[in-house]
Amino acid sequence: MSSTEHNPGPAGQPFQPQGYPAGYPATQQQPYPGPGGYPMPPQAPQKSFLVTWLLSLLLGVLGVDRFYLGKVGTGIAKLLTVGGLGVWWLVDLIIVISGKQTDKFRRPLEGYDRHKKLAIIITIVWIVLGAIVNAVNGAGQDVEASPAPAPATSQSQAPAAAETTKAAEPAPEPKKTEEPAPTPEPDPLTPTQTFSGTGDDVITADLAGRPAIVTFTCGDCSNNTVLETNGADSLLVNEIGVYSGKHIVDTRTGSTTTEFVVTAVGNWTLTVEDVTTIPHSDGPVSGTGDDVVVLTSGTKAAISYQGESNFVIQTYGDRNDLAVNTIGAYEGTVKISTPAFIQVTASGPWSITPQ
Repeated sequence: MSSTEHNPGPAGQPFQPQGYPAGYPATQQQPYPGPGGYPMPPQAPQKSFLVTWLLSLLLGVLGVDRFYLGKVGTGIAKLLTVGGLGVWWLVDLIIVISGKQTDKFRRPLEGYDRHKKLAIIITIVWIVLGAIVNAVNGAGQDVEASPAPAPATSQSQAPAAAETTKAAEPAPEPKKTEEPAPTPEPDPLTPTQTFSGTGDDVITADLAGRPAIVTFTCGDCSNNTVLETNGADSLLVNEIGVYSGKHIVDTRTGSTTTEFVVTAVGNWTLTVEDVTTIPHSDGPVSGTGDDVVVLTSGTKAAISYQGESNFVIQTYGDRNDLAVNTIGAYEGTVKISTPAFIQVTASGPWSITPQ
């Protein structure tokens, strides 16, 4: 098992967290509230609750609120998925107005107690008015205006000897103004792609440069079962015989997977989906084998594993941490930074309980 360690530094030298550049911080600082006790730069003020709430409400689908809080990694992910198709936007908005949101140093937002009532009221009114406007616009588009009938025109009577009545000529129909069709917005998700085959194969898939979830199943495989990519996460599966599990790919900036290489003796299926298909959880999660879960709360987690082979817990969020890396059964509590995707690599039953 590996976990984040702190380097106290040589005698007489300032505290230096492992993984931070030399000289940060320049002097011993008062730790900010929260786990870890990492020193906080004195020039970094608390982020404003009012600003965070407004950015989350108005520009949350673009991840601007997370960029403001210094959470650049999840800000980019939120931007690329257009606020997780609105789901992530709503979750973050609820977290902000409930007072649970923090900056990248895990400090609470300044001014929450003064402005929370106003923020909650305006948020509710905003959402209700938006629903009403959408409903009215939708109803208005279904009603087509019908042109009014043109009045009949009468011809003056001819001389009495040849008195005739001409039929009124129909009025010309008003020209219909063709409105340009609305330009459809691009789908922010990579469509679900499913492939199947028997034996070795090379699969070309379009991930559009975004993170994705890969599910690989080989229910009757024997001998070596391997799944590789041409992205940064190159080796996903390396087992003997039957296999079924999930993996997250392209979590690193600049990593783009376009090809999967399958080595198998048997029938297999490969499914590629967007990361927003993974359900979020703020409570205990459990499973068996390789899987990907999303935790939305907690600063640490109690983890257990019953198996004989490798057991790995890797987090992807504000910080990418290798929380657990061991062989055989495991029981312990480790630090985590949420919200985050959790990649579990296991061959037996496991459970994660955020705290």
